[in-house]
Amino acid sequence: MGVRTVPKDSYNLPVHEILTPASARAALERRAFPELKQALAARPARLAKLWPALTPLERAACWRLLPPGCVAAAAKALPAAARWEAYQASSIDCLAPYLEDAPLGARDCFRAPTRREAALLRAGFRK
Repeated sequence: MGVRTVPKDSYNLPVHEILTPASARAALERRAFPELKQALAARPARLAKLWPALTPLERAACWRLLPPGCVAAAAKALPAAARWEAYQASSIDCLAPYLEDAPLGARDCFRAPTRREAALLRAGFRK
């Protein structure tokens, strides 16, 4: 995976004004975690629109910045495969940092949920 750069014109924009992949990336690069957390809390479902354009590490960071009360709304907006990726990013042993510079075949490390985990995920998203 290549290194992504942030356009200069979006680097200093406050994230809460416009939440795009570039602004999320810029906030992460600036380590403006409270700002990004506030933007995600204001529109948690917006994470689903950002998800495809973010790197695995950026996805994990955004997911982990979601306030607990916003996780359900964000998860409901994500497609099933992205929900599983987000679920894995929730653990301390998150795979995203290891996949960042790994070859594409390393994505095979993501495993399918067990029946128990899948049932728990489905139960949590119905609320």
